[in-house]
Amino acid sequence: MAPRHDKFSAQTVLGPPAERTLRFTENGTFHISVFEDLHFAEDEIKDAKSTKVMKYILSKEQIDFVVLNGDLVSGERTRKADSKKYVDRVVSPLLGGGYKWASTYGNHDSEVNLDPKEDMFKAETRHANSLTESKVFGLKAGITNYYLPVFSHGASETDKPTLILWFFDTKGGHYYQPEGHGGPSVKRPSWIDESSKWGVIPSLAFYHIPAHAMLEYQSKNRVDPRRNPGINRERVNPQGTGEWSYDSQDVKFMKALLRTEGLIAGFSGHDHQNDWCFKWDGSLVDHDLTGSGINMCYGRHTGYGGYGDLARGGRQILLDEKTLKEGIETWIRLEDGTISAHVTLNSTYGQDPYQAVTNSGTPRPSVHSEGSVFSFFWLFIPLSKLFRW
Repeated sequence: MAPRHDKFSAQTVLGPPAERTLRFTENGTFHISVFEDLHFAEDEIKDAKSTKVMKYILSKEQIDFVVLNGDLVSGERTRKADSKKYVDRVVSPLLGGGYKWASTYGNHDSEVNLDPKEDMFKAETRHANSLTESKVFGLKAGITNYYLPVFSHGASETDKPTLILWFFDTKGGHYYQPEGHGGPSVKRPSWIDESSKWGVIPSLAFYHIPAHAMLEYQSKNRVDPRRNPGINRERVNPQGTGEWSYDSQDVKFMKALLRTEGLIAGFSGHDHQNDWCFKWDGSLVDHDLTGSGINMCYGRHTGYGGYGDLARGGRQILLDEKTLKEGIETWIRLEDGTISAHVTLNSTYGQDPYQAVTNSGTPRPSVHSEGSVFSFFWLFIPLSKLFRW
């Protein structure tokens, strides 16, 4: 956990973390803050406002780890020569506070003028605070497909981890073209491509574009303002949509989620006017896949780039090592200091009543470009092959 200090004062900038290994605190908790859809590089004013939102949330929450869950930049607005500058601008609040973070990339993080590997990944991972990795190789896989173990406070790195964090590159956007290429832009697929089994360890999954099950749930008018509190202002745009014709491209990904014992929840963004959660239980069947009880949540639009005029914020996830298998707490911290949609993702989530969230702001139409693709063959690797624990 980064020391609590005033992020707005002239404090000495903290150095990189002494240890890169993720651990629960001595009190047995682990707090994740998720920043969604930052869309840096649209203009200086928006970037400054986005940075302010991030700094404010970091100052209000006791955060141990940050996830940048896709669309870190607006790639179509970025000159290749400036890509490093914008990546540094995205992570500057985290560097200033000494926070460790990890990223997934979204549909705006790859464009004709922006190479996600050379211009995003290499720029990001040169910082010691970055735990972003790339464990799957090949054109279809994307970049940010990997896992991070989280250990008990005093455990050795050779011990079995307490929690696994899974990160998926949902891709989308367009393939990078070297300067002078001159050919037409080529779309990148926008869905995840193969699936996996990773053993019975409690885990969370992060991916930018939601899976089709969220649209199925919404389209059946099941988003209840008291049982699924949150903003529900736009139609879900799942993987494989946008410039693509949806053809069940994310079914293998959904199968992987459903078959993963210990998976507590998956977190996505992409749809700036939504921030609700739902439990995919046995009452919802999508593509002949019956829900297994996992929770699926949106984050909250954090950046001032991109469409939408709702208050910005970030999803918070609080895990307690002692009660990890029973449920986790999550809420939205807004830029005005308020907390929205504080719920417990446990066995009765979806049945328990909560205070409804007021849908404030003027809705705007969805203007997404694509979804996301990544290959899951690595997830079929037995846990013993992936981990040494």
